[in-house]
Amino acid sequence: MSLVKAVLALALLGTTSALYATEDESRLQFMWREFKEEYSKVYETAQEEALRFKIFKNTLSIIDERNAAETGSATHGITKFADLSQEEFRARYLKTEAPSDMPQTNLVSLPPMATAVADWTGTYTTPVKDQGYCGSCWAFSVTEQLESDSMRQLKTSYIMAPQELVSCDTSDNGCNGGWPTNAYQWIEKEGGLVAETDYPYTSGTAGVSGTCQTQNLSDKLITVTNYYTLHGETSMAAHAATTGPIAIAVDASKWSTYTGGILSTCGTRIDHAVQIVGIDTTEGYWKVRNSWGTSWGESGFIRLAYGQDTCGLTTIPTYVDTALA
Repeated sequence: MSLVKAVLALALLGTTSALYATEDESRLQFMWREFKEEYSKVYETAQEEALRFKIFKNTLSIIDERNAAETGSATHGITKFADLSQEEFRARYLKTEAPSDMPQTNLVSLPPMATAVADWTGTYTTPVKDQGYCGSCWAFSVTEQLESDSMRQLKTSYIMAPQELVSCDTSDNGCNGGWPTNAYQWIEKEGGLVAETDYPYTSGTAGVSGTCQTQNLSDKLITVTNYYTLHGETSMAAHAATTGPIAIAVDASKWSTYTGGILSTCGTRIDHAVQIVGIDTTEGYWKVRNSWGTSWGESGFIRLAYGQDTCGLTTIPTYVDTALA
C-alpha cells in the first residue's frame, strides 16, 4: 500500500478531522515510518531526524491547506519532498528566474483550434528524468526540447546531456539556475550538444555544477539553428496538437506536494522549467513532463488547467529548429 493510500485509509476510519495534519502521535509516527520506508530516507544523526520529522509535520498542514485551496481536480499528498522545508525546496529545485529584459524572439502566432487533443509521450519524448539536488531544471527542459524537435525534424532518437549545459554553459549558472533561451544561444554558438552517454549527469547527487570536462565534448550530435516563442495559449495549443512538445517555464512553488489530477491553483512567479508533451482542450488540461523522477506526480507528469495561464505557463513557450552537429 502506498503512503497516500495508507493516509486515505486512516482518514476513512475517522482518525482525524483533517486528511493529513493531526495531533495523534501514533498516526504521525505511522506516516513518518511509511514515508521513510517508501522513499528510502536515512538520516545521519538523531538530531537531523528530529528536525526532518518536525518539517514533515509542518508539510502535512501545507498539504491540507493546498487541498482546501485547489479549485481543480488536483490532489496534494505526501511526496519524496515532505521532509524539506519550503525554503529548502525552493533553494534546491526552483532556480529558474526570468530575466528582467526578456525579448520575444521569433514570435509565432497560430490560429485557434476548435479542439486540440494530442499526447506526444513516447513518440517525440525520451523517458522522464531526475535532476536530483541541483537547480538544473532549465538544462533538462532545453535538452528535452532538443531531443523532441530532433526526433520530429531529423528522425533521431538521442538522449542529450544536461550535464554539458550545467557544467559548461557560461551564459547560465549551472545548479544555481539558468534560462532556456540563453541555453539555446549557447548551444548554437558551441556547435551542439553531446549524448548523455558521453557526458553522464552527476550534479544531481553532488548538488554542484562541476567543472566543464572538455574531453567529453568531441562528439557533438545535435545543434540549435533557431528558436521560436509561441504567442499565447491558443497558439501553444495549436502547436502542441499538430506539431509536438513545447519547452515552458512556470511557477512550481506548489508542486512539491502534487500527487495527481488537474492543477488549477497556482502562482505566476516563474521559478522552474519543464516541457509540455500533450494537450486536451476537451478535458481542459496540458500534460507536462517534469524532471523530478517517476515517483513524483503522475509517474513524473503533471496536468495543468488549460485556458487560464496556469502557473504562468505562457511566459516563455519555445521550440527549436535542429540540425546534425
